[in-house]
Amino acid sequence: MNDKNELYYAKSKREDGTQELLYNHLKKVSEMAGKFGAQIDNKRAAELCGKLHDFGKYSESFKGVLEGKCTHIDHAFCGAAFLFCLLVEKMVSSGYRAVIEAINGHHDGLIGYDYLETYLKHSLLEDKPVVCNGGKNAALAGQKQYKQASKAFFNDFPEFLLKDMKIEKVQKREEINESIYSMLHTRMLFSCLVDADYTVSSEKELQKPLNFETAQYLNRLYEYRKELKKDGKGAEKVNKIRDLLFERCGEAGELKEGLFTLTAPTGTGKTLALLHFALRHAVKYEKKRIILVLPFLALTEQSYEVYSKIIPEILQDHSQSELDDRQREFAERWESPFIITTSVKFFQTLFAQKPTDCRKLHNIANSIILFDEAQSLPSNLLSATLNAVNTLCARYHCTMIFSTATQPEFKYIQGVSWMPTEIVPEYSIMYEKLKRTQVEWMVERQISLRNIAQEMQQEENVCVIVNLRRHAAELFKFLKSDNCDSEELFFLTTDLCPKHRSEIIRKVKERQSKGLPCKVVSTQCIEAGVDLDFDVLYRALAPLEAIIQASGRCNRSGNQKVGRVIVFEPKVEGSLYPPDRWYQNAAIVVKEILSRESIDINDPKCISNYYEILFSEYAKDKVALTEAIEERNYEKIAKEYKLIENQGKKVIVPFNKSMPLYRNVREEMLNDNLTPGLVKCAAEITVNTFEKDIEKYCEQIYYFDRRRKQKVESEYYVLRMQYEYMYREDMGLQFEVGEDNNCEKNCLIFC
Repeated sequence: MNDKNELYYAKSKREDGTQELLYNHLKKVSEMAGKFGAQIDNKRAAELCGKLHDFGKYSESFKGVLEGKCTHIDHAFCGAAFLFCLLVEKMVSSGYRAVIEAINGHHDGLIGYDYLETYLKHSLLEDKPVVCNGGKNAALAGQKQYKQASKAFFNDFPEFLLKDMKIEKVQKREEINESIYSMLHTRMLFSCLVDADYTVSSEKELQKPLNFETAQYLNRLYEYRKELKKDGKGAEKVNKIRDLLFERCGEAGELKEGLFTLTAPTGTGKTLALLHFALRHAVKYEKKRIILVLPFLALTEQSYEVYSKIIPEILQDHSQSELDDRQREFAERWESPFIITTSVKFFQTLFAQKPTDCRKLHNIANSIILFDEAQSLPSNLLSATLNAVNTLCARYHCTMIFSTATQPEFKYIQGVSWMPTEIVPEYSIMYEKLKRTQVEWMVERQISLRNIAQEMQQEENVCVIVNLRRHAAELFKFLKSDNCDSEELFFLTTDLCPKHRSEIIRKVKERQSKGLPCKVVSTQCIEAGVDLDFDVLYRALAPLEAIIQASGRCNRSGNQKVGRVIVFEPKVEGSLYPPDRWYQNAAIVVKEILSRESIDINDPKCISNYYEILFSEYAKDKVALTEAIEERNYEKIAKEYKLIENQGKKVIVPFNKSMPLYRNVREEMLNDNLTPGLVKCAAEITVNTFEKDIEKYCEQIYYFDRRRKQKVESEYYVLRMQYEYMYREDMGLQFEVGEDNNCEKNCLIFC
């Protein structure tokens, strides 16, 4: 430790007047970072990050910061520069580059070594402080100041050179993308450092979640399944397949860790089968946690309802999860035996740049990751995403399952090594035995929505799914003008707030259970996580996976011999599809295949053929993302890696069943009291819109930014009082606009 006349402190004085010595802080962070680093086989590298991360606090300028005499000073850069100086006579290997990047970025975010190198050199050689992270001045400048700081540091840590400079070598498997591998290595170290620094600085003891009692949870799973079978739900044929899938997944859980796929039709019990795999695997290989990744918010609550009956403490981490203080701490660190999150939350964490976004990353290591609905990944991010998945499995002892009824053939994507183990190789037998629908392909000519409405009138229990909300609105109006009974007519799109959609779905289910007529007009929002059952289903031409998902709402219970699914191409003005090039291209591929041969959606070979054509021709990552990865530009990578490109504007609506909530939220928000808690409360009455003239009908919500001490625009709006009637009981939010309002993209994935 330093001579008592040369004391350096880590932070300002506490309320009781005491002040933490820098030596103690560095020692604690290094030890904790090393503990976290051991989980990713990088203990010494993580310790080194912790030991040097606040090296810049051995400076007069930082003393000035603590005394309130100096501002706009950056100390993180100096730790990176000091390590660079120590290594200058050696080659700065990739392992040390990662350490330098992590140290420099632990407050303001990651910056690539190639960009930093010039500034590191200047900082050591020039007496003028380098302008670095966030436009701040480096705490140290020139050889004299760095020598003084290093003397103080070595007084505190005289053994440093003897033991701390040898870090683990980064060894990459040949089949793994080098750029993704290297950057994920940096992010993992960065995560260890950030988590340790935040934890030590908070001076709070880490809370412990419940123990991961895998053997106990397995027994609960078996008991739960036994009770389900007693209820006798489902046909005998279906139950036999469910039993087969459950047992196969359990057996596969004994296989060595790595990458798996589970391909099985809807309704075969994948939810419990996946858990069987995960728990058996966790027992066998002592895995730390299970992470369930879902593409749609609607699925998170459904999965929670099932899994919470077996596992007592489940952490839900997504934009609408309500967390207490204890749960919030676990969410920040992903310190929980079972986590349910969204694909946005999970995958963007792998490509994040900011400390708070990366803090949890090291806790993904040695986990079992269950990714449901694998076909939902955006096409322009596939290479980067799959290479990251490969790295998690190959380097960080993760086991990951991609589960879906329409398993994408990722092996056809250029630049991706994709060699998963299929849990049920003979899955085609399941599809044949559970064939519940027959598709009628009506795409030779376009059919008007008026004609579709007339055909719907002839059916008792029917649903039409179209690609755009305006198409749904047009079709719905045709049905109403034809004097369709309003009690049997329902509208389901994202023009309705979630609370309203849930109410409509409840009414439809109730009528279906009583055998009453139901005619539903919907968009893609009905295709995932909605348990409705129609005798006849019409689907506007779409990607094959969307058509298969839609067909899962037809003859779902198997009461008919074969349900009818009619795929048609609507005759409409303007676009047939959302402005998503991948969606359009995928639909075109379906039509091209149909021009040569028929497609059997129950035949996995047809699905494989579709993906081979689609991925071979159209699966290319965003150019800007690819360039950013090659340049090691962390900020640009985080910006370009977005699972949702455009979420539109969020409008708080006056749904009549929730008027008290609406009035309260409106009043609070218009008083600039926008808070995360209020946003979560309002989520169930919030509609996403792409209306161009939204300011005409809505008031924008502002919030007070305490840091900038000013009001800031948010993405939230509320209807002006004179336009509250625009939220309708039958069709949700309907602005008074013309046909040019077609800039929409029905995004179902929310973080």
